[in-house]
Amino acid sequence: MKSQHTLSSIEGSSRCLTLALAVCTLLASFAVSAASVEEVRVWRAPDHTRLVFDLSGGVEYKLFTLDNPARVVIDIEGSSLGGDLSRLDFSESPISGMRSAIRDGDTLRMVIDLVVEVEPRSFTLAPNSEQGDRLVVDLYDESPSADAPRNTNIISSNSTGAPRGDERRNIIVAISAGHGGEDPGGIGFDGKLREKDITLKIARALFNQLERIPGYTPIMIRDGDYYVELQRRSEIAREKRADLFVAVHTDWYRTSRANGLTIYALSGDRADRENSRRVAQKENNADLLGGVGGDLNLSSWDDDVALTLVSLQMAWSMEQSLIAGTRVLESLDGITRLRRDKVQQASLEVLKSPDIPSMLIETGYLTNPDEARRLNTSAFQQKLARGIAQGVMNYFYEAPPEGSLVAWQKVNGIVPMPGIYTVKRGDSLSVIAQRYNVSLAELKSLNSLSSNTIHVAQELTIPGIGAGEPEEHTVRRGETLSEIAQQYQVSLGSLRQVNSITNDRIIVGQILKIPAP
Repeated sequence: MKSQHTLSSIEGSSRCLTLALAVCTLLASFAVSAASVEEVRVWRAPDHTRLVFDLSGGVEYKLFTLDNPARVVIDIEGSSLGGDLSRLDFSESPISGMRSAIRDGDTLRMVIDLVVEVEPRSFTLAPNSEQGDRLVVDLYDESPSADAPRNTNIISSNSTGAPRGDERRNIIVAISAGHGGEDPGGIGFDGKLREKDITLKIARALFNQLERIPGYTPIMIRDGDYYVELQRRSEIAREKRADLFVAVHTDWYRTSRANGLTIYALSGDRADRENSRRVAQKENNADLLGGVGGDLNLSSWDDDVALTLVSLQMAWSMEQSLIAGTRVLESLDGITRLRRDKVQQASLEVLKSPDIPSMLIETGYLTNPDEARRLNTSAFQQKLARGIAQGVMNYFYEAPPEGSLVAWQKVNGIVPMPGIYTVKRGDSLSVIAQRYNVSLAELKSLNSLSSNTIHVAQELTIPGIGAGEPEEHTVRRGETLSEIAQQYQVSLGSLRQVNSITNDRIIVGQILKIPAP
């Protein structure tokens, strides 16, 4: 009986072991399938190509390069491919194609075939409220040294970045459209509107407004659907010797009731942390500060002196950020509802430059249906851009940078204007005429006014330098003729006529004449 019992126990144990092995095999199989690559997305930036692999779970991977021919290989353990690589668009990128295969039973090998050699960089992202696990691979066109900043192809009307001391130099305004590429930002009430698209349209409209004003050179931190890291945005502005940094965003809230525009500057707590960081790293990056004091190499000073110097510079930058933000708020009053009538302060990465006054404009809420629809119209985007441009000009006219054209204009009593002023609460026609040094009769005549009565949000044309619409427009990638006509508020027919265009076909780099509206 004992031997029979023992045999039964052995048989029972064997069955349990078999069952356990079967369960383990099933779990292992599940783990493999749970880590599949569901989709691959690609974006082209001026200096690199970004690939985003959407994953159904966390993965272990290896990335390496091969030569003859040049290619990047990614081995993802315990994974499989669920997406269709044949649909990917690799135009204007160094990628000629992508292929995949399973090796060693459960490892997904993805091979990126290249036209030229690149410098690959990769990292994984944990799930958030909008997206799941992701593997990000950036393929940089060149191989910059570890110390040299990457040269991003910034859109600018004067890409030379004139030194601050040049006589009658242009004031440089860096415009940063929020989010981009794989980062859509906030999603609208309808589940379709994306923050990255709205911010880029407003940023381009602001660029066009500032570009036509003598004495100003705008630069675009991004001018397409690609992502620029937050730290890199302020770095680009500093490399271009920007006098002001303007970040354009839209807001989001859990309910549809929230509405209105808010402007942010850097908070004091974040400023203190940034000052300490710069001093701690001063030997590594030989950091240069500009601003009112000219160029300053932190590595030339001991830590205590360096901290004092960078703190003074940051204090100046924060003070000027608040003043500039206030002037923009004043100009936007009447164009849209202000959620806060004072500039707010927050710990935002993109505003941390110690020598460039910086502001972030939350232009409105995509979660509010009425506000979202308005933000998505070209007419309202143009109004916002004019208001922001007016505020920027008001700020610099009060205290223009030494050696700038605006400083020369102020000395000589010239008030440059973008041509449009939006009436706000408390305005009167006589006060506006006095402010811009024009006669009341001239102002009334130019705006076809029979009386001195004006109303809030009314747009007035101001005579002077920069008044009127631009004469030319250079076609950018992705633009259509109808969009350009809408942007300048002219008819499509008149735009075709002045440019002798029989159809709507245009090419990148083409210069179009813009007729009077």
